[in-house]
Formats: sequence, structure tokens, C-alpha cells
Amino acid sequence: MKKFIKKTISVILSIAVLTVPVSAVPVETASAAEPIVVVIDPGHGGSNLGTDYLPIPEKVYTMVVAQYMKEELEKFQNVEVYLTHTEDVKMDLDERAAFAQGVDADFLFSLHFNMSLSHTLYGSEVWIPSTGQLYSQGYSAANEFLTQFEEMGLFNRGIKTRIGSNGNSDYYGIIRECSIRSIPAVIVEHCHVDNINDTPYIQSPEKLREFGVRDAQAVARYFGLVSKDKTKDYSNYAPLAVPVPASRVHNDTTAPVYVSANLLKYDQTGKTATVELTALDAESPIQYYAYSCDNGLTWSALQPWAKGSPTVTVSLNIGYGSNNTLIFKAYNLYDMSTQSNVIQLP
Repeated sequence: MKKFIKKTISVILSIAVLTVPVSAVPVETASAAEPIVVVIDPGHGGSNLGTDYLPIPEKVYTMVVAQYMKEELEKFQNVEVYLTHTEDVKMDLDERAAFAQGVDADFLFSLHFNMSLSHTLYGSEVWIPSTGQLYSQGYSAANEFLTQFEEMGLFNRGIKTRIGSNGNSDYYGIIRECSIRSIPAVIVEHCHVDNINDTPYIQSPEKLREFGVRDAQAVARYFGLVSKDKTKDYSNYAPLAVPVPASRVHNDTTAPVYVSANLLKYDQTGKTATVELTALDAESPIQYYAYSCDNGLTWSALQPWAKGSPTVTVSLNIGYGSNNTLIFKAYNLYDMSTQSNVIQLP
């Protein structure tokens, strides 16, 4: 496998040159007297390429990062680490979950990289189970991963659930199959392979290794592990305590209910506008905004919204050639958008 990683990194380098009501409960972990059993699931494999927007398909990146994650985790005491597969083979989702059950896993982490149909989205996200203690454990672990990725400079797209069309089970197969077996499982989407904000993270061997190390650190913090050389001690670290939901936590399927744009100032000479944006969504936080200077014919790249705030103030260089109008869109956690009123510039 080390030869596989070296060969893959060589390919990556060559391509990089050419392109681009509830109650809070503590997080339950395995007994300290027994090893923590962690299963790492490199997403895709064999004929299942995963995202193949770039010349190197997703399955290659997931295996490389999984190997680095395993190597780093094994530097800690009291932990057993397994990969669902080590070769480039297609593996059904129920097989992966069955493997985790067979080794009595305390958690399964499924590693992936993302892409959007519009190629406009960027950042990291984690998908978690939608019910009970599995939701609480998944949310707490996901928080550790996203904290690590934010430290790397990636945009935090949040912790999410997705329900299947029947409304009674999780949409994603690996989460669903693990839930059937009472195994906590999350899908870690490290970044988007198709957006300029994120591509530097996958075209760099150093960043791929950092993903693996960061993934391991997230798991070590979640389980309160101590490294064998005692340089890292998370035994007193308290991961986020998440309430156990009383019912299934459904994903938001509606757009923001309200978006308004208020022109505060406009410099006609410099063609610069200062605008106050307000967006409200009762079900999920606002995540991005975009703007148009041509009545919605074209839109800017997505801009990050200030997390936790219903209002942001933005300054824009409109540029010459616009039709003296401004329109905004606000996007929620699940990428649903609502358009604002039209601002007529002086």
C-alpha cells in the first residue's frame, strides 16, 4: 500500500503541474478497559470511481487519506484501527457495515470528497444519522472533524442529516446499514474537488496527508485518546455533548423564508455599494450569499455568510457595464436559496 500511496502522490504532483424536547447526555465511548475499535471506510473503489471530475477519481484520494488516518491513529494507545478494504475493489455498503459489525466497531468513519452539479459549492461537511443516540454521537464526532478542517482554512458547510424518500430511514446507505447494526457512522466530505477554493487541498500531497492526520486527531479527541509517546493527551478533553433527539431529525427542504437588501451607501464614482443583507430561515442557518448586477442573468461566486447572524453588511465593487441594479440570494445549510428585493442604484 505504501507503494500505492507513493505512486498516487506522483500522479497528483504531475497533474497539479498541468492543472489545477430532549435532554443533554454525555458522549458514550467504549470502556477504558477495552480498546476503542475504529473502522475507516475509504469511499468507493473498483468500478465505483466516486467523483471523477478531475483526472484522478475520488476513490484514489479516499484510500490515500484513509491510510494516513490509520497510520496516525495507531500512534495512540488503546485503539484498534481497521480499513473496510485495502485494495482497489468495489464493496457494497452493507458489506462495509457488516465488516464493522464483525470487528465490534465503536465507530465507522466513511471518507469522501465532494462535488456539486453547479460547481459553485465549496467547503467541508459531515453527514450523520438522524435518530437517537446515533445522532448524538454522530453530531459530536462530526463537530471534531469540522473543527479540524476549519483550522486548515476550509469553509464549514455544517453537520447534516438526510432522510430517504420513505421518510423513515436515512438516505445514505452506509449510515443506514450501520444504524441497523447500532454502529455510529458518519460520512466525512473533506472538500469539493470542483471548486477553486478547495482544489489546492487535494492537489497537494502534503494536504492529503494533513487530511489523514486531522481525521485521526478528530477521532482521538472524540474518544479521549493518549498517544503512545504521551505528547498528545486528550483524556481530559470533553467533546461536544449533544442532546438525544426525541424524534427523527429531518433535513431542511425549504428555502429561507425572508431575504432583504438595504442600500446603505453608493459611491457613483468608484461604483461601490454598501448593502445590509438580512436573511431568515426557521429550520437551518444561512450559509452563503451571491449577488447579480444584471437582473439575475449572471451571479457572483458564493460568498460566506457570517455564521449565526441574521444580518451582514457587504461592500461590492459593481463595475462599469452593469445595469444599475443589485439583487441578492441567500442560501441555507442545505443550499436552498431565496432571492431578495431589487435595489435600483442611483
